[in-house]
Amino acid sequence: MTFVGELLPFQPEAVNKMMIRHKMLVAYDLGLGKTVLTIAAIENLMDQGEITEPGIVICLSSLKYQWASQIERFTGGSSKALVVDGTKEQRAEQYHSAFEWRKNGIDYIIINYEQVVNDWSYVSSLPRGFVVVDEATAIKSFRSKRSKYVKQLDSRFKFALTGTPVENGKPEEIYSIMQFVDDKVLGRFDLFDSTFIVRNQFGGVERYRNLPTLHKTLSKAIVRKKQKDPDVAPFLPEEIKAEPILIEFDRKAAVL
Repeated sequence: MTFVGELLPFQPEAVNKMMIRHKMLVAYDLGLGKTVLTIAAIENLMDQGEITEPGIVICLSSLKYQWASQIERFTGGSSKALVVDGTKEQRAEQYHSAFEWRKNGIDYIIINYEQVVNDWSYVSSLPRGFVVVDEATAIKSFRSKRSKYVKQLDSRFKFALTGTPVENGKPEEIYSIMQFVDDKVLGRFDLFDSTFIVRNQFGGVERYRNLPTLHKTLSKAIVRKKQKDPDVAPFLPEEIKAEPILIEFDRKAAVL
């Protein structure tokens, strides 16, 4: 269990913060290597004896084998990833293999969001040396089943990864994501709501306020990089350069 890749100059900041704080939202734009730096952080924590059992990576179904490939590549095969896939019966066998991780040498258990809900009887019993939530906007809604189930997967090490923490300029969505990452950062929702959201007489959102205070509060648990940041742009290959992703609040772009 050792990271064998080479990080780009703008990536160690996230790795260090993840290792020190243990619970982080990594908001790096598309193409900036969120998967790689997360593997680096986890592998280093394993090498230091901080993480002593396998963890769960939750991602989109289309990305599961990509995660497995990246783990193989950046650990030189020293860490083993189990991708849970297939029929209900096949998945049951794979979960049982994960339960016997000491015997089977499993370090990462990779599942998709639908499996968290549909296979909860198994998922809730998986070892949780860490929990990684990729494409974290998948849990931006308080009401969705996937959000409610994912937030029950507690661990000492929790990392959420996303290119943009909030879609459509809604601070309440980042609140939902932070409930998974570290629910102590933003505190009680009623106080959050009254501080940052102005509602009309029917309870609908009228506008947002005190956003600089929100950004400052979040800064302890978020590491943010954009493709056009001065310490990032010079190191990007041409093929992954794209328009920057902005986080918009109340129609005005704001950067966390």
